[in-house]
Amino acid sequence: MYNASKILSSATALSLLLLTACGGKPAIPDAPDAAMETIAQELAAGNGGILWQAMPASYQADVAGIVQLAGTKVDAEVYDQGFGLLGRLAEVADKQKEFILNTQLAGPQPAEQVAKIEAAWPSIIGFVQTIAGSSIASVEGLQAFNGQAFFDTTVSDLIGYAEDLSELSGEENPLKLGAVKLLESTDTTAKLEFTSHDGEVETEEFTKVENRWVPTEMATEWTTQMADTRGQLEAITPEEMAQNKPQIMGVITMMQGVLTQIEAAETQEQFDQALQGAMMPIMGLIMMQQGMGGGQGAPAMPVAP
Repeated sequence: MYNASKILSSATALSLLLLTACGGKPAIPDAPDAAMETIAQELAAGNGGILWQAMPASYQADVAGIVQLAGTKVDAEVYDQGFGLLGRLAEVADKQKEFILNTQLAGPQPAEQVAKIEAAWPSIIGFVQTIAGSSIASVEGLQAFNGQAFFDTTVSDLIGYAEDLSELSGEENPLKLGAVKLLESTDTTAKLEFTSHDGEVETEEFTKVENRWVPTEMATEWTTQMADTRGQLEAITPEEMAQNKPQIMGVITMMQGVLTQIEAAETQEQFDQALQGAMMPIMGLIMMQQGMGGGQGAPAMPVAP
């Protein structure tokens, strides 16, 4: 199912985990329907940078400020090792691909589903490795965040994996746009009709903000959501981070050990045993977290709008 807000909202959500530079880029038309068509065409061509361009300048500044603020609040060792663990996970999973595809620990898997996972495997691993190796995978990268550069590189790479991942999920690629029709408009508002490739029709209302058309719901909620997100980050204190660091580092160390055991497996039986053995400490961590009040022991990263 196609929903225009998925395109622009996905840009916002990704940005919040992540200053602006926008020279020499494709021009976004002033007309709302033409603007959406241009964005979709650029995405189809693998240009993730168009998502950053589609954001109003004040939105870009808000996002950049929040990302850079996050870079001053998180503990560098915890953050960097966390992303390092993500990269290690992709490395081990790729090495043990056959064991993962053939494990029966969760019960027999339909051959058709296994075949789909195998076909999408390069995209699954590539997606994770792209995030783990991106500029936002370190505190230094957060503090030096450049939105246009991030979307030109990392987001463009991620878009390359979207088709395979959509087929795996059984859903239509949300970055694919069918026909766009302008139903009504004023100088600052517009209603568009989107027809997906499978013929499904949806309507979406847009508002013009600083020469950029954004979903009306986003425009209405933006200021409040940015203030809430900034408030959550500003509330994090060095004392709170120091208090929770030993527990978080303990989890990272434990997971590194689990990955080492899984990587060392040379047979399906050894792999299944290592994977099954990993479940106990993971379940223990979940129970411990619940016992601490549903995860209040560690500050949560702000939720992106």
